[in-house]
Amino acid sequence: MNQTLLNLITLFLSRINEAENIMKTHFNVDEPMHFRSNGIERVGNIGDYSYAFHGIGCRFKFGKLVVDYDYSEDGQTNGFDLWRLSKFGKQYKEFRDYISSGKIDVDFENSANSQEILKFDHGSLYHLKNT
Repeated sequence: MNQTLLNLITLFLSRINEAENIMKTHFNVDEPMHFRSNGIERVGNIGDYSYAFHGIGCRFKFGKLVVDYDYSEDGQTNGFDLWRLSKFGKQYKEFRDYISSGKIDVDFENSANSQEILKFDHGSLYHLKNT
């Protein structure tokens, strides 16, 4: 797998993990995705952070930085797709040229074809092969 793509995926997943941990701690819940049954507002703030649950995912803002992610069918947060990675990566100077040049598109397709990233059984999200 191209190292730049792997770095972007790793950063994306680490921000998701950070968002989930903030919500788990703040709301004292195990699974933020079950916000309705946990009595959590769909949209709100946690200190300097804000969140908005949507469809099967969440948009979490760390100040100016935004991570938008979907939950997999079984609640996993290790999923990504080309659109989400590109949107997220454009917020970082080191990924802008990689994304705007279209190199990410080629690398993503190559990684999918070589099965370094795998599609979940349901939906359109991918995950790293060993996760």
